[in-house]
Amino acid sequence: MSTAIEVTRATKRAREIEKTHLLEAAGFNYNYERMMYIHRAHKKAFSLEFIEAHPAEYLADKIHETTDATRWQFYFNSPLPDGIRRELERVLG
Repeated sequence: MSTAIEVTRATKRAREIEKTHLLEAAGFNYNYERMMYIHRAHKKAFSLEFIEAHPAEYLADKIHETTDATRWQFYFNSPLPDGIRRELERVLG
């Protein structure tokens, strides 16, 4: 395997770890069933795809973004269909 590929993989893995630390430090927990990081008190949920698709700085902005916390804020790469949104809101509380 070439050194360039190994460096690219190591860099990508380091970025993923940085994002995981950002989420966990902010109180998010990973939900294996839903494949999302969830913060119930702040009513925020991030899909893995969203996390992977955006840089750590953008993710940090969204983590600390002020919401009214009365309605769930879902961070996905594309808008959630209403039925899926309602189901997630019901399940997450």
